[in-house]
Amino acid sequence: MPKVAAKAKPKLTAKVSDLTAARRGGYVARKLIPQDVREAYGKLYGDGAPRWEAWFNSGDVDRLRARAKHRDWLNEIEARIANIRAERKGEGRTLTPQDARALAGEWYKWFVVQMAAYKWSSSRWRDYRDRSWDGLYAATDPPGRSFDDVDMDYVRPFIADEGRTAQFLAGKGLQLDLPSRDMFLDYVSRDFFAALDMLVRRADGDFSDDYPNRFPKQGEGVGDPDLTPWKLFEKWVAEVAPAASTIDRWRAVFQKLNADFPKMPAAALQPEGMHEWAKGLMNAERAAVTVRDVWVIACRTIFAWAVEAKHVTRNPFTGWRIRVPKKKRTRESKAFTKDEITTILKAAMKIEVRTKMDGAKRWCPWLAAYTGARMGELTQLRGSDLFEEDGIWAINISPEAGTVKTSNARSVPLHEHLIKQGFVRFAKASGDGPLFYNAPKSKTKDETTVEKAKDDPTNPKRPRAVKARERIAAWVREIGVTDPELQPNHAWRHTFKKIGDRADMPEKMLDALCGHAQVSEGRKYGQPDLVDKSEALKGFPRYKF
Repeated sequence: MPKVAAKAKPKLTAKVSDLTAARRGGYVARKLIPQDVREAYGKLYGDGAPRWEAWFNSGDVDRLRARAKHRDWLNEIEARIANIRAERKGEGRTLTPQDARALAGEWYKWFVVQMAAYKWSSSRWRDYRDRSWDGLYAATDPPGRSFDDVDMDYVRPFIADEGRTAQFLAGKGLQLDLPSRDMFLDYVSRDFFAALDMLVRRADGDFSDDYPNRFPKQGEGVGDPDLTPWKLFEKWVAEVAPAASTIDRWRAVFQKLNADFPKMPAAALQPEGMHEWAKGLMNAERAAVTVRDVWVIACRTIFAWAVEAKHVTRNPFTGWRIRVPKKKRTRESKAFTKDEITTILKAAMKIEVRTKMDGAKRWCPWLAAYTGARMGELTQLRGSDLFEEDGIWAINISPEAGTVKTSNARSVPLHEHLIKQGFVRFAKASGDGPLFYNAPKSKTKDETTVEKAKDDPTNPKRPRAVKARERIAAWVREIGVTDPELQPNHAWRHTFKKIGDRADMPEKMLDALCGHAQVSEGRKYGQPDLVDKSEALKGFPRYKF
């Protein structure tokens, strides 16, 4: 008898079995995963093991609903397989951060509509939301960390599953390259629980939703693609002409921002990304308060100007904040103690003036002690700023000499103890030029032209008066006033006001002497003149030690 050929075993394919009724209600199905993607497909899950097949369970629904759910499930599986293959080939669409954020906005609207079709009660949606939070924490390593601290490599697979992002992308016919997909999922992870909150409210009958207003539209708001954060900083410096000290302090901020986002237009920066960036700046050398009060303020201020100037359409540094732990203070006051006052003023009196810097150490602490002026306003004083009027010796603190915080000139009478110590004689003997630093040597016209050509507006030379101010602060530390909670120059302003208040000097008068802005519109009227200030200063007691 001729041999009968044995039936060949059917090969595993990627076909889908028909829906099969489950014993406990509903329907189940399976799909075999193609061999070429099984290992990569498994990496989409927490255990990372290769996946041979995927299983579907409709839950306890009728066949019509089960078929609809099964179709969505199948689309998602196919999209994952297509994305894996596209990544291997280096294919897939690349998104800008702006487009990724816009796409997340489209996902949000799509997801809310898709999930609302379940028509669950608000309590059931709350339960689902709580279980999703539990699932998210379980997906982190170690489990249970704060959402802001988790590794996104653990979060993305969870969000992709629960947010049905593969199904969403398949419906739009989109395949993303790996960086774009990760960026998209990072945005969705922020919006996922907002969508669940919305579904809870809908179930309670509240259909209002302002959340989508935060999303840009695809291709909108990108602005000038060549306007990087650094170029924006250059524009701000050129158009606003801020103080050199501000440029110097904020320059490093925008250098870092530009280095971390080198090819990204300033208009493409998003609030979520900038919040993460700012939090990442905090380290052992850079405290949270520095990030908040210098780095974030610099960016927020310049982007606010850019919005007004229509260089960008939004400020990505608003709508969030850096939390700073409350600092424990061991000092009761920001003013100097009696011992610290004695240490500084005694040391200053012993200085033998041979150089300009000697003069700064000898006189600037005493001037600060009796005027409450900012140390930088004092180190920039010139001999020409000393004057006598109606028998009153005074100094003129003017923006012409250098930086004045309020940009307003003010006259400050000299305390009789300063005059007795010989400050007037010292200032007269110094001539009309700078009292506490050497004036730059005059240059020829050609040298000046060459120097100006080399000048970088974003990197101004630090004024000599600023260097003198810093050297005084360093000297105060050297002579023993080392408390890190104390500002060695600025503490004189607190000290002056504290002593003046104790001497019953009016607050309006103290503000006028210190150059502080008046707290109300009414207080701006009837500003005291030099005679008024001089009379008030007579009540300020001498420093004794």
